[in-house]
Amino acid sequence: MKYKLLSILIAGTMLTACGGSDNDTTEPTPPPPPAAVTVDANDAKAINLTVTGFDTVTGALSFDLKDADGVAITNAQDYDIAFLGFQNPKAITSKPKAWKRWHVAQLYRCDTASEAPCQGTLTETTTKGSYLFDATDFDLSSGDPAKFVTEYKVGIEIKGKLASNPVELISSPAI
Repeated sequence: MKYKLLSILIAGTMLTACGGSDNDTTEPTPPPPPAAVTVDANDAKAINLTVTGFDTVTGALSFDLKDADGVAITNAQDYDIAFLGFQNPKAITSKPKAWKRWHVAQLYRCDTASEAPCQGTLTETTTKGSYLFDATDFDLSSGDPAKFVTEYKVGIEIKGKLASNPVELISSPAI
């Protein structure tokens, strides 16, 4: 009887011990290196700009900059920004030179390589890759005393050493 009990005990021990091995030889895969959080504007190989705000009264702009991989671009300093006002296409005038008042423009430029002072102020917000532009002395209405201008657009070019964004005219509703 002791032999039967001993053989049951040995069989039970063998069944519970055959589940696997404690000597797992596979090494855990290390996590991938973290993706870049930001890239400097002068190191970016592509610059993508998304306008997030455009105030036609003050000329205030807000926009985001990212590279081709969606990484936030920081330290942007060089730019060309043009604010444009266009006439109402249905406006009629009897004065042949009135078209001069139907198109107004105000330009802002900053080229840190030149000695010329920057026009306007570009500031990076606390969110990396987000910027605010303050158009100093902004006044598109002074070039439009007859109030023919009803459509406003802005063109923004941010320049780095390796790339700049493609310029598009972004529309804003009339004042």
